[in-house]
Amino acid sequence: MSLFADFAKQSADLGVFGNGSRMKFVANHLVAIHNVATAEAMILAQRAGLDPKMVVEMVGPGAGGSRMFQMRAPMMVEGVYEPATMKVSTWKKDMAIIAEFAEDVGCATPLFTLTQPVYTEAMAMGLGDQDTAAVFEVLKKSIITGAKSGARKRG
Repeated sequence: MSLFADFAKQSADLGVFGNGSRMKFVANHLVAIHNVATAEAMILAQRAGLDPKMVVEMVGPGAGGSRMFQMRAPMMVEGVYEPATMKVSTWKKDMAIIAEFAEDVGCATPLFTLTQPVYTEAMAMGLGDQDTAAVFEVLKKSIITGAKSGARKRG
């Protein structure tokens, strides 16, 4: 444990061999969902006329925030996805491993499954070398609809 303390934020004895990988799969399952949720929330805020930098400042540390929101929302605001902390192309490989793991243990993952086409589209858009925050570009292209008749932006 003292060896890991030199370079890791946290460490734990997770029991039998393989539990470390299983723990990573669970954590990365959430990362996949949080990345896409962050992009969706940032587009919602943008469409609502909110200052995106203020959204990052207010939501990040609050109950709706996540570590992925704190890391990726600022990249989405700037539209700059380099340097990549996690490339979309690498992430797609990891997602396949997580999906196989979930299937092996007999666990359906509906939210995780719904994120997969977003990352696939990011690859198709040529964003494979970009940070996974680039899913914002995918959602910008695919989820913006016309405002409800009579709706207006709040300012």
